[in-house]
Amino acid sequence: MIKFRTRMIIALITLIIFVLVGIGLLLGQLLKNYLLDSLDDHSKIVILWSISLFLGLALIVIIILGLKITSRYTKPIVEATNVAIELTKGNYRARTRVDQLDETGMLGSSINRLAQNLQELVKTQEMQHDRLKALIENMGAGLVFIDSRGYINLINKGFIDIFQVSPSDYLNKLYYEVIEEEEISGLIAEVFRTEKKVNKQILIPLFIERKYFVVYGVPIIGTNNVWKGVLLVFHDITELKKLEQMRKDFVANVSHELKTPVTSIKGFAETLLDGAMNNKETLEAFLSIILKESDRLQTLIQELLDLSKIEQQGFQLAMQDLDLHTLLEEVITLLNGKAQTKGIHLELISKQQQVIIKGDVDRLKQVFINLIANAITYTPAGGEVKVILLEHGENVRIHVKDSGVGIKKEEIPRIFERFYRVDRARSRNSGGTGLGLAIVKHLIEAHHGQISVRSELGEGSEFIIELKKE
Repeated sequence: MIKFRTRMIIALITLIIFVLVGIGLLLGQLLKNYLLDSLDDHSKIVILWSISLFLGLALIVIIILGLKITSRYTKPIVEATNVAIELTKGNYRARTRVDQLDETGMLGSSINRLAQNLQELVKTQEMQHDRLKALIENMGAGLVFIDSRGYINLINKGFIDIFQVSPSDYLNKLYYEVIEEEEISGLIAEVFRTEKKVNKQILIPLFIERKYFVVYGVPIIGTNNVWKGVLLVFHDITELKKLEQMRKDFVANVSHELKTPVTSIKGFAETLLDGAMNNKETLEAFLSIILKESDRLQTLIQELLDLSKIEQQGFQLAMQDLDLHTLLEEVITLLNGKAQTKGIHLELISKQQQVIIKGDVDRLKQVFINLIANAITYTPAGGEVKVILLEHGENVRIHVKDSGVGIKKEEIPRIFERFYRVDRARSRNSGGTGLGLAIVKHLIEAHHGQISVRSELGEGSEFIIELKKE
């Protein structure tokens, strides 16, 4: 455009020069034929210089006018053209300068408005694209889009995190070539075939665990019934399945634990009513068993109530300053008789005579009674149980260590589950319910503490509780 403007100016000036030269030659010829012959030499020179000066001035004025006209009309058009070129390249921030309100100014203003509208439109599209991308990537479920030809066009972050796959292994590949699970491939094929929504619960083994998913297959149909493809959504319901199984196990275990003492009580009561009560020794023995089973039943119900209360959302501890050393001494005094009956040496080891922490006295007492009683129960006669109290800066550690039967390594992760028993026969004979350690764990976590276990089969166990002083 600049070359065109330069050539046009040169052509215009050349044309003007030719015109002026032609006019000059014409005037000179006329003057020569009609006027110069009658004038003297001095007059001739003056006239010729006057004509030349006039023609020169006229040429200068014409050139100046040409440049002004070019600057007024050609330059705005060039700038508008350059802005239009930038817009075609995607640079929607380009603008042309508007100095006048004539036709060229209106052209520049129109192009500027067009550029502004395009910029706002692109900005809106980018915002919508970012929102859609953020929604897809963070929707909390795995998402896969398969086009109408069966090629995978999109997988989101949720799908990548769930299945630990690389996008390059899936994108632009046929779904039945990369999706190994036959149930998922069959679901996709069913959506393609029926063009209807399909959902299934699918169990998929992933690495070392099995996960449950609800998989939704949705046909994507555009305007004019144009088939776009299939959208797959994976919802992980593994935790829900675990909770459901936990609920079933809990109901089954509670039913079993309640049934056993009730059956014993009912059986011995019926035997007594059938005539066994006439024998004093039998009567005392049966009543002792009924009392024992009643205590066991009462303990089970109380622990169920405690566990239910602890797990409630509004459960709160009665926090206060307490001396942990004094609390442990009280618990050991309470359980010392049980230990002596089995010939077990029970002792408290602590360098400090006073360890002040913030906690719930009754709940922590319940924790230590449970742990120390368990240690006595699972320690054979002649063994020992040590309770060690240590301070670690802002934390306090309590070790309950016994020389008992120990726990298998593979069973340690499960000992805090409700109703789980390492030795079911020994637990039932000792009146255990299988809820004690579950209650302990909940109460320690309610104190923002931690509990861990060290144990070797046949070498005893060590429960370690760590609590904050504040």
